[in-house]
Amino acid sequence: MGGSTVLRPVDIKVQPAPYQDRVKVIQKIFTQLKRFHSNNHNVVRASTVWEHEVAKSSLSKQSYLFNASVLIRDIIKFKGNLDKTGKPKDMSAALIKKPEVLLQLRTLLVDEETLVRNDYIVKMYDTDPITEADSNYVECCRCGTKFDVTKILEPTVCQYHIQRKVYNRENKMREFPCCGAALESYSDMSAGCVKAKHHVFKWENFTKLSSVLPFKILTDIDGQENVLALDCEMAFTSKGYEMIRLTIVDFWTSKIVYDKVIKPLGEVIDLNSKFSGIHHIEDTAPTIHEAEKDYINSNMINKNSLLIGHGLDNDLRVMRIVHNNVIDTAILYPAGKYKSSLKNLSFEVLSRRIQGGEHDSSEDAIAAMDVIKTKLKIPLNKKSW
Repeated sequence: MGGSTVLRPVDIKVQPAPYQDRVKVIQKIFTQLKRFHSNNHNVVRASTVWEHEVAKSSLSKQSYLFNASVLIRDIIKFKGNLDKTGKPKDMSAALIKKPEVLLQLRTLLVDEETLVRNDYIVKMYDTDPITEADSNYVECCRCGTKFDVTKILEPTVCQYHIQRKVYNRENKMREFPCCGAALESYSDMSAGCVKAKHHVFKWENFTKLSSVLPFKILTDIDGQENVLALDCEMAFTSKGYEMIRLTIVDFWTSKIVYDKVIKPLGEVIDLNSKFSGIHHIEDTAPTIHEAEKDYINSNMINKNSLLIGHGLDNDLRVMRIVHNNVIDTAILYPAGKYKSSLKNLSFEVLSRRIQGGEHDSSEDAIAAMDVIKTKLKIPLNKKSW
């Protein structure tokens, strides 16, 4: 390698592996690149940049070492002729195979500790990890008023803003984008630009959720390993927050394999139409009890399924599924200390505008799936394997 060559990994906020491991990897990259390129300066730069790309895209030491091995393999296979991020320039020559993609997908699975930190329900609890008072009084999800949940169907006044407050850098005030009202003002509009006749709520803890509808753990559902992207639309009902539409997309073919409106168990209070895109539910629509027979089975969601989505903790909670094989784009692509929105992520990664009006679960499921495909350098038009 030469005594004068100094290779140092670029420092990043969250290190996927110990510093010395990264030094060893960057040295291996340099050694292989030197076989194909004589310009020492370019080789040092490429080694540093490519190792940095591997580190940024890895969530753990295991995924880091796997991704590094893929990079070194590609350096040898393509004789150092990779793009600026260390990926093969000619995707058709890369001969992407399903087993290789599955290996890469498994490195993106979120570990259990991170799932718990991001509010996932990871097992069938005896003692609930989230404590909620046994009182019938809960806080309205829209206006913040505490009310008796047993009287949820009794008319009242719920005044709220449709959109969350944001900080306006120009006037240095917190405003509600739905109506432009400033949080610092004390007008009737600042309290809320919409009025409804009922408060709404949603349970967060395992025990309360299970009292409405029991959870299912998928360990007893046999089936072949598959990769599915999914998204749910939800509504507020007399029983809390319920799923009213489910879309499932097959990762390999990009085909929608399940897409149905689901009739909730409780009486509908707010279909959330502006966000759910659902304006009416037919009486003939299946309930979750009827529908889950079609999407929880050996051919669809089973114990070996890899599930892709954005903020999947919410979807799995309303589906009442305990399943830890998940790839969550909201976790993979944080926006600082907050979770990124799928709308912004889709535009940044895919240059695709989504959620221009009402939400569409099929559009959202496909967007989350395509973000992952783009991350793995899989052409979005690849449908056969």
